[in-house]
Amino acid sequence: MSDGPRDPYDRADWLADSGRMDEAVALRRELADDGDGEDQESLAECLARWGRVDEAHDAWRTAVTAGHPAPHCVLAGLYDAAGRTDDAIAACTSAVAADEPRAWSRLADLLKDADRADDAEAVYRTAIAAGHTAAGSDLGRFLSGRGRHEEAVAAYRIAIDAEGVAPWPLGELLEKLGRADEAIEVYARAVAGGLGHLRPRLARALERSGRIDEALAVIRDAIANRDPEAYQGLGYLLAKHDRDDELTAEATRLRDDGDLGALMFLMTGAGNGDRVTEGRPSTGSPP
Repeated sequence: MSDGPRDPYDRADWLADSGRMDEAVALRRELADDGDGEDQESLAECLARWGRVDEAHDAWRTAVTAGHPAPHCVLAGLYDAAGRTDDAIAACTSAVAADEPRAWSRLADLLKDADRADDAEAVYRTAIAAGHTAAGSDLGRFLSGRGRHEEAVAAYRIAIDAEGVAPWPLGELLEKLGRADEAIEVYARAVAGGLGHLRPRLARALERSGRIDEALAVIRDAIANRDPEAYQGLGYLLAKHDRDDELTAEATRLRDDGDLGALMFLMTGAGNGDRVTEGRPSTGSPP
């Protein structure tokens, strides 16, 4: 019978997989006793993975107390999973103080779950004040969910240029508030900045505002950028707004070019557009 790998880290995992859990933990503790921060973190992770949660708590606490770069948020997660909400909030508060990435987001979530909405809002605002402008997106969702829409718009605008922040929630909220021109500006700016997947939202917003030619131009731009599914939007708009000559010309061109996939998308969209116009006069105006 094999005695397992010689490397102590691999051997610890092998021991655990073999059901020799106490030996695995002992080996990991021996490695962590050398004082290396990464080994202490690894011990805690292994204990948690192996189901020894209380011991994992202790290992994380030891690492944090010793000043190693152990993520406080992991400790908070362990506390939260064990139902120890106050301890989880305290650990996440320490993570914010240690400037761990997006720890403020985790702390705000914990506070919301604990029905401490005012404290969660304060966390978002403190994060923004500290330069974490992406927190504006989370604050915007938070405020919008509570009916504080104008404040939400202001919060979204703070975050709009932050890395990893999606601009569409701001556009969607502006549309909901009847501020279509501002929504269109948000979508158009995002598309110009390289977020081509927002073209459908831009086209829909333009159509709702009665700017059909501009909406069609956006769809044709998507097609020019090799998005064959955009033909579905083109067919929809042309059929819905009774532009039958253009629809026929487009379908004929695609058929003659042998582009049957694009033709299928075009006609599917046209069918949807036709259904919108059923039962009302054909005026060329949006329903």
